[in-house]
Amino acid sequence: MAEQNDSKNKPATGVTDPSQIVPVKEKIFFALGDFASNIFWMPFIFWGTYFYTDVFAIPAGLVGVMFLVSRIFDTANDPIMGAIADRLSPKEGIGQYRPFLLRLAVPFGLIGAAAFFTPNAGEGARIAYAFITYLLFGMIYTGINIPYSALMSVISKDPGERKTVSFFRMIGAQGGGLFVSLAIPALVLSIGKGDEKIGYFGAMSLMAVLAVICWFVTYKNTRERTVPDKKVKGEGLKDFASVFSNIHLWLLFIVAIFTNTAFTIRFSNVAYYFKYYADTAAVDKWGGQGVATGNFFFVGTIASLAGVGVMTFFIKRIDKKKLYVILMALAAAVSAYFYFIPKNNIFAIYAAQIVFSFLTGPTAAILFAMYTDIAAYIKHKNGKSSDGLVMSVGSLSQKSGWAIGGSVAPILLAFAGYKAGITQGEDALKVMQYMMSWIPMAPCVLGALAMLFYPLTDAKVAQITAELEQRG
Repeated sequence: MAEQNDSKNKPATGVTDPSQIVPVKEKIFFALGDFASNIFWMPFIFWGTYFYTDVFAIPAGLVGVMFLVSRIFDTANDPIMGAIADRLSPKEGIGQYRPFLLRLAVPFGLIGAAAFFTPNAGEGARIAYAFITYLLFGMIYTGINIPYSALMSVISKDPGERKTVSFFRMIGAQGGGLFVSLAIPALVLSIGKGDEKIGYFGAMSLMAVLAVICWFVTYKNTRERTVPDKKVKGEGLKDFASVFSNIHLWLLFIVAIFTNTAFTIRFSNVAYYFKYYADTAAVDKWGGQGVATGNFFFVGTIASLAGVGVMTFFIKRIDKKKLYVILMALAAAVSAYFYFIPKNNIFAIYAAQIVFSFLTGPTAAILFAMYTDIAAYIKHKNGKSSDGLVMSVGSLSQKSGWAIGGSVAPILLAFAGYKAGITQGEDALKVMQYMMSWIPMAPCVLGALAMLFYPLTDAKVAQITAELEQRG
């Protein structure tokens, strides 16, 4: 009876061992992993479409096809990588997921830099090179990021600790975006001296070195405090079935696709928006197209970081589901407002971006924390850990949103008659205006509506965690 009373007095989070507390220093080192990811991820999001159309000189429609094809490949690649990560035997003193960070850090940097190299070749050879390097980067990104995401599930048993680790991770991610928003335009200009081909490759080569260092630091300074269940040989299909039949997971997958699609459509459009749509004289007063674009990303990233910081306070007091719905509904309204901003009012464009980014910055942290909740739910229901597979769905949703949003931009531009480097027609300019306003507003609304049906509340997750702790 005393044992039962004692269990009733356990904290709601399920923590019974102080060793499950993750020190702040370790959270910071963990966040460097997402910093490393995002000093490549965000250049692809911010400038990838522009780089392939205006620097690499690939037709806009073909760029959209390239993005879609690579993500179709990821529908198999991501779950396979999740299964591999789950079934690797843990190494004593190292863990199950951390070894991937060590092994894949250097290939991540090399392939990432190669993707921004423009060969001096004919159009056919350039297109082939772009397809191959882009596809390879998607594979290596999957190879290192799914184990990195799964590491968050085993860094502590406590969902509260995992939640704060997720927010530190998002600070690292936003920090990566902040860094490249300033560094890339300056490096492209200083290294390329007017030649964007040389500038982008030089800038991303430096990013590659920094990313490799960050991955090594994350590997060296993080711990796996829990040991996933040992996988039984021949039960891989059962693991897939238990994960991919989970309705909670697929509902969150849909929500995440809407979220990432909304962001990516807008980000893919920004370079075109300032180069072709916004008033040239007004943009020149803000430093010209390159500087204005970089500053747009910079102020947005600062606002995202501020949003993550502020919501770290609210996340302990408001259910994650409710908070997400509120943030995305407000973001949809701000996105619609972009349509009404005059093209010569650069200040209003920046101000709207600051508000939009403040609202949307915390959503990624909320979603990743929810994926760890689903991993706990599946273990509670089936008695088996499948953290890598669950996180592979999270990675796939992120990249699917990236692919859809990244494909929408060049395909719409192609249909509107966009041609790189010339004065654009009215149809192309209208598309650029819509891609900053009404088009991304739609997935914001759909994401908020879909989240209303998500059943795992914070109270339910706390109960699941406590029961898992009692099971031992």
